[in-house]
Amino acid sequence: MDGHSGKRRAWHRLTAAERTALTESGYVRVWSPGEILALQGSPPSSMFVILRGWVKITATNYRGDDAPLAARGPAEIVGELAPISGLPRTATIQAMDEVQALVIPRDRLMAVLRRRPRISEELLRTAAIRLQQSDRLRLESGGPDFSQRLAAVLLELALQYDPDWAAATSLPLNVTQEDLASYARVSRSTLIRGLDELKKHGVVHTARHRITILRPDLLRDLAAGTTTSDDP
Repeated sequence: MDGHSGKRRAWHRLTAAERTALTESGYVRVWSPGEILALQGSPPSSMFVILRGWVKITATNYRGDDAPLAARGPAEIVGELAPISGLPRTATIQAMDEVQALVIPRDRLMAVLRRRPRISEELLRTAAIRLQQSDRLRLESGGPDFSQRLAAVLLELALQYDPDWAAATSLPLNVTQEDLASYARVSRSTLIRGLDELKKHGVVHTARHRITILRPDLLRDLAAGTTTSDDP
């Protein structure tokens, strides 16, 4: 697996024997950038373990708008809830770059879970962690001061991208400005003004499909409201 495969990611919380049981029950497939791994509303046919690359998880609301929910990288388990519940998928999983993933068909997954119930516990833990992250992201995006909101959203996304992220290190986020605007619940023009302010103070760097946090310390201060974007 490639970078950011930290020990706190779902796959690494399983024992070697549990990972082997899942690996032997599935097969590896590769998707090109932009290809769909699973479509919202489709049958719950399989679970995925990301081995290489990144996927974006989105959902279409009642107005027909696509809203980003998360991005997941190496050593993350995705699409696990639908096979367990037996209900249609509630989100779309799409490759952001070339993605290699372990695909575990639903019938084989359920057989493994019956033999190894601790895997079910870890999948439930993963779902609970992600629900908490999603709730925090919604809360952070609702504050009155946009600089503080944007800083808080970037910090929350950073922890989703890399659970082992050290506060002193820079971190690239594989996120487009369009998606970040959706996370922050603002227009793209408003987002660009906010990013320009952060860039002016050396907090972030932006590039195509990537935003890099350069000054986590200052970003944390902004998110906490203990400094302002006018500070040097």
